[in-house]
Amino acid sequence: MSYLLPNIFADAAGKLQEYVPSSWMEDTVILYYAIFLIIMIPGCAAVIAPYGRFTGCWKANLSFHGKWSWFIMEVIPVSVFLHTAGLSLSSTQWLLASLWLIHYFNRAIIYPIRAPSLAPLHIAVLAAGSVFNGLNGYTNGRWLASHDIPNTPKLWIGVSIWFAGLCFNIYHDSLLFRLRRSGKGYFIPRGGLFEYVSCANYLSEMIEWTGYAIATWPCLPAFLFVVTTAGNLVPRALYTHRWYRQKFEDYPRNRKAVVPYLL
Repeated sequence: MSYLLPNIFADAAGKLQEYVPSSWMEDTVILYYAIFLIIMIPGCAAVIAPYGRFTGCWKANLSFHGKWSWFIMEVIPVSVFLHTAGLSLSSTQWLLASLWLIHYFNRAIIYPIRAPSLAPLHIAVLAAGSVFNGLNGYTNGRWLASHDIPNTPKLWIGVSIWFAGLCFNIYHDSLLFRLRRSGKGYFIPRGGLFEYVSCANYLSEMIEWTGYAIATWPCLPAFLFVVTTAGNLVPRALYTHRWYRQKFEDYPRNRKAVVPYLL
């Protein structure tokens, strides 16, 4: 069943693409993201999503295997993006598509394999994440396929920022995995950007997608994806930062939650 879900999303995207005019889709994506932001940002600030260290914060025991759930949720934007964008792309379009595909290959395949363990994922998180990833992959893939980004310094600045964010992401994930292997329970993360913020992995994710948005500008779906990423991760980083300070009496007082020296 798990391997069917990405194909279902991809087939649905293909059918939608056959019947929905491009102009209507480009107008609708603005409305879709606006509604999503209005609902999501206050929701993330008010409610802790039940995954990771907060898995047990919701009473309903409707959680699924962590690694398989993560794979399903993160492989959807790959299949939908490829199905929507197609293969007839220019060299710069392929470059930008590769950024998307590399990120989600890491998230869907490499990350679950490298992780010593992943906490069970609540069905609400799996469902919401799968739907959002499917729509996000569709809108970004469709935009990229219909717009050829010129080869300019802006493109390479964005690609460079994206690459730095990817490297930061992998590195800080490795630091967290090392802590998990060292024993049961939670520990204070050390090294890299963790010396400045509690959630260096979240900061890395935001850097990565900011680079992608710069490289693809004026891609509206990519820009709004940065906003939704920040709207999801910043409130969670604040919850995590508070959790660390409550759990560890010796937690570094100079650390911020997600933005060094600021937040």
